[in-house]
Amino acid sequence: MIWMVLVLILSLISFIMNNYLVWWSIFLLMTIIFLLIMKNSMNFSNMILYFVLQESMGLLFLLVGLSLLQFIIILLKTGVAPFHFWIFSVMNGMSGMNLLWFLTFQKFPFLIIMMQLFIMGFIIVIILGIIFCYCQIFLSKNYTNMILLSSTESFNWLLLCGFLSFFNVLYLFMYYIILMIFIIINMQSLSLGDMSWELVLVFLNMPFMVTFFVKMFSLSSLLLFNNMMLLLLLFMMFLSVLSFGFMLVNMSMNMKLNYQSKLNSLIFMLIPFSMVLLL
Repeated sequence: MIWMVLVLILSLISFIMNNYLVWWSIFLLMTIIFLLIMKNSMNFSNMILYFVLQESMGLLFLLVGLSLLQFIIILLKTGVAPFHFWIFSVMNGMSGMNLLWFLTFQKFPFLIIMMQLFIMGFIIVIILGIIFCYCQIFLSKNYTNMILLSSTESFNWLLLCGFLSFFNVLYLFMYYIILMIFIIINMQSLSLGDMSWELVLVFLNMPFMVTFFVKMFSLSSLLLFNNMMLLLLLFMMFLSVLSFGFMLVNMSMNMKLNYQSKLNSLIFMLIPFSMVLLL
């Protein structure tokens, strides 16, 4: 709880202060917080890799004077697609609430800084990152990697929405955190072959699910640009649904209904109402 309060304070400072040295200090503190949280559940070599990557990018952020390069550096530090290649090595073997922290709270101060440094031309880069995530999801066979890719893709949508409306992205981020808490708690004892129907449906872009509202809010704003890239994104979203649907059919042969699955069904029926609580 104390770490969450500290992250919220750092996020508020990053929003109020428009100073590169203050932002670099926030980057350093977020790295230290992450390593302290992960020290008992993370491989030592992965911790060293994360620290070296974050601090080298932080020093480059101070040395580089161009806002364009600084924005790219923050995208790399946060693991925004298509600059997310390092998250698979660092997050290897991680699960539970530690994974939840990395996918949600760890990115919040960076999100606010990115919205302040935003360059309009980078919308194309963010959209290409979404397409890249979809292509990786089609080829992924690991459950944790699928969660990471889905979260990375959703964060790209949050960025697109945040560049156009700051309050929309805060609203969606709260909703995203609530749903990810349910997902991570439910996945702790699951493997790829043991996934429940309800858990997979969360990532099918179904109405009231975690990715549905993120994409709906983002597309409603991006449609103002009226370009062909949006049609390509919608087509890739449709292919994503088909891909997960095919996986569902393959798993359905081995699914067994028991008390726990009925309990999970009840939990995921209540998830949509969390949207109402945020109104």
